[in-house]
Amino acid sequence: MNPLTSQSNYGKIRQVAFHKINDPQRLHALIDAILLIETDADLDGLLSRIIEAASQLVGARYGALGVISRDGATLSRFITYGLNHKERAAIGPEPHGGGLLGEIIHRRSTMRLDDLTQHESSAGFPPNHPAMTRFLGVPVTTGDGHVFGNLYLCDRVDGLSFNEEDEQLIEAFGRAAGLVIDQERLRSNTRELTLSEERERLARDLHDTVIQRLFAVGLALQVSLPAIVNDEVRARINKVLDELDTTIHEIRTTIFEIDQDHPVDESLEERVHALTSEVESRLGVLAVVKVAPGIDDDLETQCAHHSVQALREMLSNVVRHSQATAVEVKVDTDGELIEVIVRDNGVGFVPNIGTGRGTRNLVSRARELGGDCTFDSKIGGGTTVRWTANRRI
Repeated sequence: MNPLTSQSNYGKIRQVAFHKINDPQRLHALIDAILLIETDADLDGLLSRIIEAASQLVGARYGALGVISRDGATLSRFITYGLNHKERAAIGPEPHGGGLLGEIIHRRSTMRLDDLTQHESSAGFPPNHPAMTRFLGVPVTTGDGHVFGNLYLCDRVDGLSFNEEDEQLIEAFGRAAGLVIDQERLRSNTRELTLSEERERLARDLHDTVIQRLFAVGLALQVSLPAIVNDEVRARINKVLDELDTTIHEIRTTIFEIDQDHPVDESLEERVHALTSEVESRLGVLAVVKVAPGIDDDLETQCAHHSVQALREMLSNVVRHSQATAVEVKVDTDGELIEVIVRDNGVGFVPNIGTGRGTRNLVSRARELGGDCTFDSKIGGGTTVRWTANRRI
C-alpha cells in the first residue's frame, strides 16, 4: 500500500506539518522526497533511502539515521550519508548514542544548532571523523507515536545555517518516513509469518523424506559390498558412502538452522537444554551446559525468545565453521543483562576478518535488545562468543 494514496496515512501526513510550509517549491520537494522513499525494498534499503532523501531535501553535506534500540536509550544501528566506504571505515565502530546523539534520544524532540561543538552534551569527534558544525536533529516517529530513530543532519552545502523552514521540512519528512517504515514492517511481519511456516514444512520434508532416502541408498550400498570382489569398485563405493555421511550431516545442520523455536510453556532453561541436546543427537558435537538457577526470574518473554534464537545461531556457526568436537554453553545474568556464552574447541578465526552474516546478525540482535556481542578467538585455539541482552525487553 502506498502511504500517500492510503487515506488514513495521507491524512496523518497532512496533519503533521504540511500547513506550516508556505513555499510551494519546498512543499513539492517534500512530496517528491516522500515518493522517493516509498518502496518495496527491505528495511536496510529503506533506511538508506530515507537518510539520503532527508539530506538532499535541505542540502545537507552529511547525514545519519540512528535507529533506537528497544531499551529506548541507545542506538542499535547508524546509517550514514555523505561518507564513502573508506571514510566510514576509518572512523571506527558505530556510535551507541552518547553525547549529542544521546541528547536527541532523551529529548524526543528537534534540536537545531549553529555550532554543535559548543553544546554542553557534545563529546567531540573520534579520530578520522570529518569536521562538522551546523546541526539539525529530528525524531522519526511512527504512526503510533513511537520514536523509531533520529535524523542527524550536518552542514548545509551552501554554508548557511539550518533555518526554521529546514526544521519544519525535516520534521514533516520524519513523520512521513515513520509511516513508510510502518508499512515496511507490516510487509516484513507478513513475510516472516509465511517464511516461518515454510521453514517448518521444509524441515519436516528434509528430515522425513530426504534423509530417509539417503539412508536407504547408503544401506543398499553397504549390503552390496560383500558381493563385490573388485577392489577399485569397493573403494569407489566406500567413497560414495563417506560422501553420503557428509551430506546427511550437512542436511541435519541445515534442519537445525531453519527449525523454529516453539516456547509454549517451556522455561528458558528447558529450551536451552533441548537446543543443546539437538547439537549432540543430530550433529554429534559434545555439549556441556550450565544454566544459572532462577534464570527465568524477571525475564521478559521476548528476551527469552531472542536468547534462544541467538544460541541457535551461535551453535550453528560452531557446527558449520569451527570443526569443533565439543562446546560449552553457559547462560547466566550480569546485572540487568542476560548473558549467553558459547565456547568451542575448534580451529578458531581472526575476528573481523572473514566474518559472515551469522556474526553480524548476532551483533545486530544483541544491540536491538540493549546488549552486545563479542568474539574472542585465535587460530587453533577455539572461539568464545559472549552475547548479552536486557532481561526486561
